[in-house]
Amino acid sequence: MLPVTLLNSLKINTQPDDSTCGPTSLHAVYQYYNDIIPLEQVISEVSFLEEGGTLAVMLGCHALKRGYKTRIYTFNLHVFDPTWFIKPEKGKLIANLQEQLRYKSDIKLQVATRAYIEYLKLGGEICYRDLTPGLLDEYFSKDIPLLAGLSATFLYNCARERVNERDEAVYDDIRGEPLGHFVVLAGFAQDKEHVIVADPYQENPLFRNNYYNVNTSRLINAIMLGIVTYDANLLAIEKPVTSNS
Repeated sequence: MLPVTLLNSLKINTQPDDSTCGPTSLHAVYQYYNDIIPLEQVISEVSFLEEGGTLAVMLGCHALKRGYKTRIYTFNLHVFDPTWFIKPEKGKLIANLQEQLRYKSDIKLQVATRAYIEYLKLGGEICYRDLTPGLLDEYFSKDIPLLAGLSATFLYNCARERVNERDEAVYDDIRGEPLGHFVVLAGFAQDKEHVIVADPYQENPLFRNNYYNVNTSRLINAIMLGIVTYDANLLAIEKPVTSNS
């Protein structure tokens, strides 16, 4: 059964194409907060990777520019070293990222790193914590949705994918690569053992629906395996506290 307070107010569109799951998920969070903005505008304003798709940090930058409070829980060891968070300081974290750019030339790492530097300068927070049901519940108990960057290949238990000669994504268990994806987590199901997922990809091969329940352990594994595609994170977006709110 799906009815919970958060889910009743969180509606997600079906993503227009294979590369817009991130902006579509972000749009669902904006709608949840009664921030009325067309999906097409979010898609046009969010930064994209050259190969298609986006990163949670790029979604976070967009939210920060709209006045939201954001926090990223990262598990991406490509970009962040765990020791950077022993005594975290925003200035030091920026300095470490800038220093890392000098020694690592991978293009995707360079793009992601610069996006994280922008994100921190805009006022966003980055945290490094164990991903547990308790962490999820800290937000669900306050009716705050979470964007999750994860491995769609693991979540859906499907074949890997490749782009064919017509520039279409197709399943190919031999030549394919793992695929990253964004969804919105909308709370625990009534059994407390499953998380309710709002998924912009309606034609996903396992559930064939925009809303479904996933075993919490499987969801956590899917998020952690997102490291393969520079995902592996949670993005919490909250409305800022103002005197008029």
